[in-house]
Amino acid sequence: MVNRMDGSFVYYFLAFGACIRGNFHMRKVIAVDGTYLYGKYGGVLLSAVAQGTKNHIFLMAFCVVDKENDASWTLFFQKLKFIIEDEPDLCVISERHISIANSFFRVYSRAHHGLRMRHLAENLCINQHCREYLYLFYAEAKAYSFDEFSDNFMELKSKCSEVAHVLENVLGFEKWSSAHFSGNRNDVMTTNITESLNSIFMDEREYPVSYIFNSIAKKFGEKFRERHAFVGGKENIFVPSAERILRDNKSASDSLYVGNPKGVLGEYTVFGNNVTAKVNLLERICSYRKFDLVKMPCEHMMETLREKYGDGEDYGNSIYDYSFPIYKDESYLLAYLKQLTWSLWRLNGL
Repeated sequence: MVNRMDGSFVYYFLAFGACIRGNFHMRKVIAVDGTYLYGKYGGVLLSAVAQGTKNHIFLMAFCVVDKENDASWTLFFQKLKFIIEDEPDLCVISERHISIANSFFRVYSRAHHGLRMRHLAENLCINQHCREYLYLFYAEAKAYSFDEFSDNFMELKSKCSEVAHVLENVLGFEKWSSAHFSGNRNDVMTTNITESLNSIFMDEREYPVSYIFNSIAKKFGEKFRERHAFVGGKENIFVPSAERILRDNKSASDSLYVGNPKGVLGEYTVFGNNVTAKVNLLERICSYRKFDLVKMPCEHMMETLREKYGDGEDYGNSIYDYSFPIYKDESYLLAYLKQLTWSLWRLNGL
């Protein structure tokens, strides 16, 4: 996009076709961020990235703008909406930037917006001087159940009331807490994925825009090939990282006890580790909420499935059946099926 008055460059939006197609196999969590360009003309590079089931960076879109403000972020989200649909399952995570929040809610009316955990922790350290209590903040942010969240928050409140006030009344629990978030962050609590992306292109930020985009295509084209080849050579049902989580959850379930005190079909109560969780196999929900948010059987769901199916093949199959399909090797391979090319794809109007 150019300035109609003097013909000067203002915005340039870019998305790769391979990434647009691959996004269908990603978690519905997008991290957005902006980083300064240090070349002759300056500017800011806005980015939107997803995170795959192996926690890899997955590019979605970039936009070169003159500066970060409501106008630039609004245009970015308007163009992003062409490739990432506005839906209740979508979550966008960012730092606490007023223009990001304003522009997001102006464009996305059904999706959810959350704040990144690491950025909030840094601000709490600087403004409230509470570094020694950050472990409680992290525990609150990551807690799956309301009881677990409440226990950690009350302890923080007793030790540092100023921080508790900011988290509850200035920010609001729903912006940073997994337990209180109105959507589903899919266990993605911070946007270090965008920070990692910025660090990859630390040197390129001094060069012209065309060089930056060509470098992005080259570097991530290589990443696409490596990731496809790595998983393509395995024989797992799920990607290795998901298989490890399932093994850990299965091991943790060994210390639990499950019962069906009311005799209701599909409804179980799981006891152990100072937690009592109610599991409904028919509705596929667990009151501890870890399963509901991560979409992979937690230890409570594991023990419930073992109670129903025994230790045989049906039990093993049920674990995969109760997991989200994006964890499958097949889905991962489809995400990286199309190769990034050096030809750039642009949306109409830019």
